[in-house]
Amino acid sequence: MARARRFSIRWKIMSGYLLILICLAASIFAVNGRIVSLQKEIDFVTEHDIQVHDLTSEVEKQLLDMETGQRGYVITGDDRYLEPYEKAQANWLADYDTLHGLVADNPSQQKRLEELRSVIEKWIAEAGQPVIAWKKAGNTPQIQQYFQEDPGKKYMDRIRVMVDTFRSTETKLTLDRVANLDERNKDMRNALYLMMLGVAVVAVATAILISRSIQGTIRKVIRAIDHLASSDGDLSERIEVKSRDEIRDLGDATNRLLDNVQRETGEKTQVAELTTALQGFTDTGALSGMFVRKVAELFNAPYGVVYMLQTVEGEYGLHRMAAYASDGGNGERTRMFKLGEGLVGQCAEENRMLAVDHLPENYVTVRSGLGEAAPRHILIAPASFKGSVTAVVEFASFEPFTASQRQVLRELLTSFGIILNSVGSRMEVERLLQESRVMAEELQVQSEELRTQTEEMQVTNEELEAQYRVSEQKTLELEQASLELQAKAEQVQLASQYKSEFLANMSHELRTPLNSMLLLSQFLAENQNNTLSEEELQYAELIHKAGNDLLALINDVLDLSKVEAGKLEVNYAPFNLTELPDKMKHMFGKMLEDKDVAFKRSMEPGLPEIIQTDGQRLEQIVKNLLSNAVKFTHYGEITLSLRRAKEEEENRLLPDLDWTTALAISVRDTGIGIPKDKQEHVFEAFRQADGATSRQYGGTGLGLSISRDLAGLLNGCIHLASEEGAGSTFTLYICCLDRADTASVEAASALEAEASALPAPAKPKREASGRTGTVIAGKTVLIADDDPRNVTALSVALESRGMRVLTAGDGIECLALMDHTPDIDVVLMDIMMPGMDGYEAMTRIRERAEWADLPLIAVTAKAMKNDRDKCIEAGASDYISKPVDLNQLISLLNVWLNEN
Repeated sequence: MARARRFSIRWKIMSGYLLILICLAASIFAVNGRIVSLQKEIDFVTEHDIQVHDLTSEVEKQLLDMETGQRGYVITGDDRYLEPYEKAQANWLADYDTLHGLVADNPSQQKRLEELRSVIEKWIAEAGQPVIAWKKAGNTPQIQQYFQEDPGKKYMDRIRVMVDTFRSTETKLTLDRVANLDERNKDMRNALYLMMLGVAVVAVATAILISRSIQGTIRKVIRAIDHLASSDGDLSERIEVKSRDEIRDLGDATNRLLDNVQRETGEKTQVAELTTALQGFTDTGALSGMFVRKVAELFNAPYGVVYMLQTVEGEYGLHRMAAYASDGGNGERTRMFKLGEGLVGQCAEENRMLAVDHLPENYVTVRSGLGEAAPRHILIAPASFKGSVTAVVEFASFEPFTASQRQVLRELLTSFGIILNSVGSRMEVERLLQESRVMAEELQVQSEELRTQTEEMQVTNEELEAQYRVSEQKTLELEQASLELQAKAEQVQLASQYKSEFLANMSHELRTPLNSMLLLSQFLAENQNNTLSEEELQYAELIHKAGNDLLALINDVLDLSKVEAGKLEVNYAPFNLTELPDKMKHMFGKMLEDKDVAFKRSMEPGLPEIIQTDGQRLEQIVKNLLSNAVKFTHYGEITLSLRRAKEEEENRLLPDLDWTTALAISVRDTGIGIPKDKQEHVFEAFRQADGATSRQYGGTGLGLSISRDLAGLLNGCIHLASEEGAGSTFTLYICCLDRADTASVEAASALEAEASALPAPAKPKREASGRTGTVIAGKTVLIADDDPRNVTALSVALESRGMRVLTAGDGIECLALMDHTPDIDVVLMDIMMPGMDGYEAMTRIRERAEWADLPLIAVTAKAMKNDRDKCIEAGASDYISKPVDLNQLISLLNVWLNEN
């Protein structure tokens, strides 16, 4: 019944809105009738009057068309003027009938229209039709006589007057209707204002009634809360609200809040009182006893135990510290729990509260003088300090522990953990203080002994201070020397940079004339025109050989410079180890046969065919060692052997080996040998065992130095074993064989075998005369080079092979010549030229669509790193370095001209 009589704030507001909507709907319904009536009159004016005016104008227009057509036909005799006449004659009567029907509500206007019709018919019968008939019959005198009298003009003037009278009458009627509509519109607007005012009055009155109903009740609640707040903390007073709406719900919620605040205040008071009671203890046992007794009394728990986490007699765990109402039976059996052992240990390990209900009857017993009983509920909770458990408490009760009791216990355990830690720390401090007193007495005895030793050491310290001042001075001197060494190191680094740039430029300057010398000497040695004698051919071959020796010297100097600057790159790739002895045999076999020295090769069984290393650098080292052996061996034999390094050799020479084993490549000769005192110097640059000015053997002394540095880059070394007069053995050790797994080597061997099975690229065929194939014959080549010696050498060599040669001194001249000579087949582009260099010239050429596929071969004496990549990026099709190998150049020209 209470719910049936409840009238909430929502329903009060909705009722007010509903009343306003009803009033507003009634007003709209009343106004709507007036609006409909007014709309009908507006529709009548807009449709009837406008149509009457339009038809009046249309009839008048048709009469004018008949008059104009009649007169035009009479004047010109053209039948086209009869078209508007005949059309108007056919249509005017229909418009007249429609207009006559529209003014049926006005007899006077209908009468005027009837008079107008009779006059129009008379004009047609007496003026329109006869004159047209006379014109068609060619009766001109009759027409002239008619127009002298012109009775039709009288009819037309009368018609115009009658139409104007009819139109003015209709206009006046329209204005009267509009004025009437305006008056009725004003009346409706006033009525609408009155209705809106009435609805507003009803809405305001409704809002006032509803707000008074809500506001009055809220004021009662506010006065009750203010009274509660000013009653000196009396939480027993409650709010009474008689209304049956949300305000009553507010009062009930406030009363429930007061109940919770009163309960929480009581709990906080209990916590504060118990915390105060725990202050002042200096022993954890007494503190634990007080805590378990107070909490048991607070919760009406007949049983309680406190376990403290500590080490007792070497056992670390939760040891029983105090109990409340212990029976001395089953409860006394477990004096200690380890972490995770039982519910107590699990509570400590998880650091959370555990509750168990419905215990069995024989779980624990509470006794008194009158009897005994078994609690059915236990609560186990941890006490912690800064997140670490310090103790665990356990309580048993006959009744379930409430949520309020659990929250109070959590707050109590927070304070208990802090106090327990404080008391424990205080006890530890007292223990340490006692120990420190004992130690202080012992230290006092020792201090007497130390005083004597101190006096003895004081003398020693004075001596040490003097030595320290001397060492400090030496340290300053060493620091100064270190700064000077650092400055010198920077100077050395700068000098190394200058040296690298100098060697690069000198390489270019040396290779440029060397290129001309090698090309011309090779051309002379070919003796294509058969104009040189045998002696002159030998001279040419000697010049070509001397040039190649000079080129080798330049390459050695550059390699040495790159190694010293740390810019020599090592490119690891699969390398066929079995081909190495054959390559060396092919390279040095002829020289050894000429010297009557045997060349032997040996390869230890089980070595892999393919290894991972830089094959170019490995071959360079072996070639240097063999070249050195050939130079110093006049009889006997030279042996190239490949084997796995012995473990003793690895440990002694390559101590950093971990999962790889070393490959040993030895070059043994029966030459002159090297004295013991000179074996350390043979690996130095520009040094030889025979280093006198009148030495018997040639060479620069760079081969062994470069080989040693290259071996270091390959993670290896070179070992020398020699005896003067008995020959020498140079052994190269490199780390390239895997101990644990040779699968990668076998896979590389398979790839190498597949690659060797592929057809080799076709090589240019040679004719009987020694020239290459005839692809280049008749082609036009443009040589862009600023050095006339190179231009001359290349021109002579290429022209002798049937090519047409054009020359340019720099990039600008090259581009200009290409613009005027469209039949150029290939361009040889030097890189270092004045004005526009080769890079820019090739870039400009590739920007032109007609030269996009023109073969460009870069020719340069620069021997720096990445020169080839820079040329290709600039647009070069291929790259060849100076000194140019003529056969290699001809092969490149054949390939590119054949493809193009």
